[in-house]
Amino acid sequence: MTTQEELVARLRPLGMRLTPQRLAVAEVVVNSGDHPTVKEIFERVKEFFPYVTLATVYSTLGVLEQAGIVRELPFPKQSRYDANLTPHANLVCLSCSCVVDSDVGQDTVAELRRLVEQGASFQISSQRVDFYGWCPACAAKCPAPETAVPV
Repeated sequence: MTTQEELVARLRPLGMRLTPQRLAVAEVVVNSGDHPTVKEIFERVKEFFPYVTLATVYSTLGVLEQAGIVRELPFPKQSRYDANLTPHANLVCLSCSCVVDSDVGQDTVAELRRLVEQGASFQISSQRVDFYGWCPACAAKCPAPETAVPV
């Protein structure tokens, strides 16, 4: 868990005005394991700062992304934000749309990145690996994919 003091130390050199609302936005994103959407970030911060605006959320996310603290994960319906910038795989639920980091495979993703960069003589700035399926809660509510009737 990243503390507010650690965030201040990383953000102050960027010249960002560090209001309590902006720090709250940063804390929510950096300490969330669920890759929140802008709306989810806004709602979480609003619990503590009822007068926070969406503009503050968007501008703070922009600064955090430019600083290399978070990255936007675009999806067809809406973007999500990830503070885990190390090579890893995301698990995306096809039913509830939740996105979480995989607990396994980080070394494999890092090795794949290294091999691609080395073999293709290509300087990679980032990568994204997503696996789509059903989270445990959604899998328990619906039939297994192999027994589901095709649409």
